[in-house]
Parts: sequence; structure tokens; C-alpha cells
Amino acid sequence: MASVLDIFNPQVIKSAGTITVTYCHDLYSGTCSYNETILQGTKFKQRVNILINTDMDDVIEYLYKIGEVTGPQDLERISYLIQTHSRAQIE
Repeated sequence: MASVLDIFNPQVIKSAGTITVTYCHDLYSGTCSYNETILQGTKFKQRVNILINTDMDDVIEYLYKIGEVTGPQDLERISYLIQTHSRAQIE
């Protein structure tokens, strides 16, 4: 499914248990960082990625510039879009 965030050409970098998704388009850039963790119980073992940091101010500024964000009422929708898009990049 195409997303407005695809124009940022997301790149995934893995390093020492941390996964960083970097978004870049012209002068605008941003990052979402995840910790890769293993949850283990007596009958299961599962790898999970926990969002630990985002720095997407430039990306949100660009989305405002192109009309995807028109005011504070859009920030919850954009936050959800950023989280789901970055998670899809690492899965």
C-alpha cells in the first residue's frame, strides 16, 4: 500500500540490537528507532520491536508544506501513520 512517507525513501539500519528507520527527502529527514527484544516464556519465544525514539519534526514539517497536515487535529493521524509505516519497514 502506497504511503505519502514512501517519497522519503526509508532506509533500515540494524546495529547492536537497535533498528533505525531513516527517512530522507531533499532537505527533510527523520528517524524512528526500535529496540529488538526477545520475549521468552516457558512455552513461547517471540521477537518484538519496541519503538524507543522518533525524531520526525522535519518530516512533519514537509507533510505540512504539502497539505497532509493542516493543523493540530491531524497530528494523531500522522503519528499513527509514522508508527505503522516505520514498523512495516522493519518487518
